[in-house]
Parts: sequence; structure tokens; C-alpha cells
Amino acid sequence: MIDTKQITEKYYLKALDALKEAIKINTVYDEKSRSKTDPFGKGVSKGLNFFKELGETLGFKSVNYDNYVTELSYGEGKILDIYAHTDVVPVSEHWESDPFYPSVKNNIMYARGASDDKGPAIAAIYACKALLDEGYLGNFKLRIIIGGNEERDSLCLDHYFNKLNKPYPDMGFSPDGNFPLIYAEKTICNFEVEYENIKIPLISSFHFGEAFNVVLDEFRLKNVFDSLKLEEYIAQNTEGEIHIEGDELVFKGKPAHGSTPDKGINAACMGLTFLGTYYNIPRLIEIASYFRNGNGEEFNGNYTSVDFSSSSYCLGKISYENETLKLSINSRFPNEYDVDLVMNNLKANTNADRIKYIGGSKGFKIDLDSPLIVTLLKAYQEVTSDYESKPLAIGGGTYARESKNSVAFGMEFPGVDTLMHQDGEFLPLDDFKKGIEIYIKAIYELGKVLSK
Repeated sequence: MIDTKQITEKYYLKALDALKEAIKINTVYDEKSRSKTDPFGKGVSKGLNFFKELGETLGFKSVNYDNYVTELSYGEGKILDIYAHTDVVPVSEHWESDPFYPSVKNNIMYARGASDDKGPAIAAIYACKALLDEGYLGNFKLRIIIGGNEERDSLCLDHYFNKLNKPYPDMGFSPDGNFPLIYAEKTICNFEVEYENIKIPLISSFHFGEAFNVVLDEFRLKNVFDSLKLEEYIAQNTEGEIHIEGDELVFKGKPAHGSTPDKGINAACMGLTFLGTYYNIPRLIEIASYFRNGNGEEFNGNYTSVDFSSSSYCLGKISYENETLKLSINSRFPNEYDVDLVMNNLKANTNADRIKYIGGSKGFKIDLDSPLIVTLLKAYQEVTSDYESKPLAIGGGTYARESKNSVAFGMEFPGVDTLMHQDGEFLPLDDFKKGIEIYIKAIYELGKVLSK
């Protein structure tokens, strides 16, 4: 029996220092600096090289594969994989602190990537370092794989497994989700929906939104509207905030993760409803109604299963050009349902002119009685003494789905919402320390299973 708490204390401060340095690197996907050598932009490449150098310093074999992934490895035998990612979602100007400089208040770190996924990545790496130093790594092959494109289609792991032809693991987990663990995930599908012949007076074009999987929270229009009529509409508004800023009319919603659009307020829907009401364009009001609640009920798209009670549709980007309205949708639904069925249903029942599949990944479910699930759950329970929390089936897409024989395992604890993908993302440092301890226990126990 290893003393996980004592071992964690020896490595916690070093892990915290490493996390602070990792966060200082802006690893948002950058189209402007993309190239053959920097496929996701220079910032992501810098982040991947940071993890390569960290791994070398800690005693692991470290390889950066084409600035897609960095692999830290040790040992030989059956394979245990740990998947984390250094890329992060874009930030807005509404942060109260610098999102790329770790701010710690009341033992809570505020920064982009603190919880998704640099904090969990560092926790897992230092758990492995602790086991290495204590002599508990052996009789299996450990691979820690840090990717650079998880937030935008996971081309990093596609490159690792399908271009480099790396073998899939015997067991694996990703610290890119929730504790106690996630045993099932919905299918994720990104697509664009177009509506033609929409004439909006005095509006020639607009483009808003940064990503498919974040509820669009701001929509702006040049203020060409009658002031009295506008004041009346603003006074009667019941969702989000509408205000005039300079010569613009601003619709302010609330961002939310693409898996839970119902927790946000979609500013695009607010804007379309306003334009439809102001100019008497019922089609715009109708389109907004389809995606306002985010569950697909308005077009009979709320698919359910034994493990999942709902589906979701996140409107993350919107554009208007040449009288064509284009919506970028991130949809999540039980893996029993076919992508074509979901897309065809949406096209037919929202009267769309075109729908185009952009990308996605198939959901999965792993047996709760499997050695992987049983071992991880026991490790979590023994460290936390939490025997009440149950394994989860979620709509969020974790990194685990990009591999095989793998699940998401932390690092967000039950009852905690760390505001991933939102302004003010944070990581309680007590949870960071506890996460390291859980991973020490879990990797140690999985190693024993693999060594049999």
C-alpha cells in the first residue's frame, strides 16, 4: 500500500509551478500563424514544446510529433495511455484578470486552461513523476499524450493514431472531464445550416462567433433603427441584455459549453428575434426559436436513450452574406442514433435550404463492470471517501473518445463548475492537489492490472 497523500505533498508545489508556466503560453488555435510546421499556430506549437521539455526534465522519453502531439513515455509492455491537451478555447475581453497569467485568490487559480486542460495535464504528469521516483512505474508501457487540437476536431490524436499508426492502448484515461469518471459520451456532430433569400433592410452582412461548441454570447448591429421603437423593444426584452454602444446595438447573452446550451443565453437568437420583430420577418423569429432552448424540441430533434435524457444543439457561429443566413451548430445526441438521421430531420423540420456536415466523433459506452472502470472508481473512492457519486454519462466530448479502451477520469469534482470555455475559468488548488493524489493511486492500481 503506497502513501498517496505523503507522496503528493512532495510534488505538489513543483506541479503548481509548472502549471503556472504552462498557462502563460497562449495556446489558442491561430489561423494567422498556421503553417506546415505549425499546423495549429505558433502558440500551440510553443505549448507542445513546453510539455516536451518538461517531460525530458522529469525523466521521461519525450517526442514532439510534427507539432500535433507531444508524447512522454516510460517502460515497456502493455500500454497505459493518459490523454490531455494544451490547446484552449478563445478568450473574450470580459475577463477580470489576464486569462494567460495565473491569478490566485483564496487558493483558487483563475486562468484560461486552468481546468481545461492544462491543470489536469500537469496533475497527471506529476502523478507519473511521483510514481517514477518512488519506483512504482514498471512492467507496463506508460504514454502521456499531450495534444494541440482537442478543441477543434482533435486532429492531433487523429495524426497520432492514423497518420503515425501508433497502437491503441490496452487501457487509457483522460483527465478532461469529471470525477468520479465518465463511462458514456454522446455522439458529437458539427454542421452548418443555411437559409436563403432572407432580405434584411439596411443590413448587408454580419459575422459572429469563434467556435461551434460555445454558446454565442454577443451579437452586434449598426444602429439604424428608430429610437422610439427600439426603446420600446428594449424595455420589453426578457432575455439577456440589449444596449446601445456608440453607433452599435449590442445583444449580450451568456456563454455556455456546447454540451449544455440550455445554461447559456444565445445572443444570435436574441438578434434574429429582434430583426424579425422590427422588420416583420417571421422566418427570422422562427429560426431563432429552433435554437433558443438548445434541446431540439422545436424540430423534433430531442433524441433520448437509456443513458441520456436529452440531446443538444449549440448555435456557436452565425453569418449573413448575400441574403443567406448561415448557422454553425454543435449537436450532441445518444450514440445509438445515426448522424444522417439527425441532420435530415433538422433540415426538414426547420425548412433549411442546405445542411453541411463539418465533422464530429462517434459516442461510446464502456461496461461499468470492466476492469478499467472498476479500478478507476475504486481509486477515486479510496482517496476521497466519496462513495455516493456515481459514474456519469455526459454530452460533453472528452479526449477519451479519440482513442479506444479509454474513459474520462476527472479532474472536475462533483458539485464544482469551473467555468470551462467561459470567462473566469478557474481551478481550486485544493482540487488540483487532490487530483494529483487520485491519479497517483489510479495509475499505480492500473499498473498492477496491466502487469498481470
